[in-house]
Amino acid sequence: MWLTKFHSLFPLATERRTGRRQNLSSVEDHVRRIKDDWKVDRRVLEVIEDPESGWDYPKWWPRLSATLEEPVPLPTHIYSQAGTRIAVKSLQDAIKNIEIVSVILRFICPEGFAIFSPPVVSFLCPSPSANAAESYLSYLKVLKDLKEHYKVLERVADIDMALWSAAHLVHEPDCAALSEEMYQDDFLQKVRLRNLVKGLEGFWRRTGRERLILAGVLIDRDFVSSAVITARVYESVLREMMEYSGTTKGVFQKMNLALVRELEHRQQIVGLGLHAGQLEALWNLRHKAVHGELDFTVSKAALFQQGVEEVWQAWRKRTAKIR
Repeated sequence: MWLTKFHSLFPLATERRTGRRQNLSSVEDHVRRIKDDWKVDRRVLEVIEDPESGWDYPKWWPRLSATLEEPVPLPTHIYSQAGTRIAVKSLQDAIKNIEIVSVILRFICPEGFAIFSPPVVSFLCPSPSANAAESYLSYLKVLKDLKEHYKVLERVADIDMALWSAAHLVHEPDCAALSEEMYQDDFLQKVRLRNLVKGLEGFWRRTGRERLILAGVLIDRDFVSSAVITARVYESVLREMMEYSGTTKGVFQKMNLALVRELEHRQQIVGLGLHAGQLEALWNLRHKAVHGELDFTVSKAALFQQGVEEVWQAWRKRTAKIR
C-alpha cells in the first residue's frame, strides 16, 4: 500500500532532502526519558533542539528553549478533541510559534500529533483557518481521518512521515510507480479536492462572475468541466434577457435554438452592442459542450468562455443602468 511504502522510505527521503537520515525515533526516546508527565518544560525543548538527539532541528526552526520560563501543563485527556485543543492553545500562548508547538506535541504524543510542516500542508491543500492554532487543528483532523480510513499506520505522526516522504519523492523517477498508485487512490484525491474546494467558502456566492472565474481557472486542466460551468452562466443570462425583453415563455420553458434566435432580434438585446449572431453561435457551442460532442475542443471551450464573459459583462452593464 502506497502509504506504508512511503513511510518506509522516510529515511531515504530525509537523506535526499537534508543529506542526513533523520532518526525521529531516537528523538522520541530522548524525550520519553526526560519528560515530566503532562508538562512541557525547558528540558524537553532542549532535547528536541539538540542535533545529537537524532535530527537537524536547527536547520528549520529557531531554538526557543531559553525563552520558556515556566513549564506548560498539558491536559490528561490530551487525545480527546477538547484536550487536543487545550494542549495546542496552551503551548501556542507560551511559545508563539505553531510549528514548534507541533514539533513538541509530536514527540510527546506521537499517537495523536504530527509536525505542522509546509511540504505536507501543501500536499494536502487545506483551506485557510482563522488563526495558526485552528489551522494546525484542522491539519490534525485530516491526518486522523487518513489514519482511520487506511488503518495501516497506528500513529498520526507516522501518517505525517509517510506524507512528508510522498511530498518529497513524488517526482523521483525511482518512485514513479508508487506515486502513480497514490494518485490513483480515490479517497486521497477526494480529501485533497475537498480541502481545496473548502477554500472557496470565503468568497463563493454562486454568482455568474464567480462561476466564470472558476471556469477560466479550470480550462487548462479540464476544458469540458470548464465549458459546462460556463454553460450554466450562459443559460442564466439568457433567461434574464428573455424575461426583460418580454420573451417570457423562454423563462418557463426549456430553452432552445428558436428561442435564442427570437431573443437575438429583440430591440433591447440588439442595443447591448453584441455581434450579429453572437448569441446563436454561443448557443451552438453550449450545445456541443453540454452534450459532449466529439468535435468540442479546448480551443472551442476558450472561445465559448470568452464569448459568454463578453455577453455577461454587457448584460451586467445594462442591468446596472436599469437599477
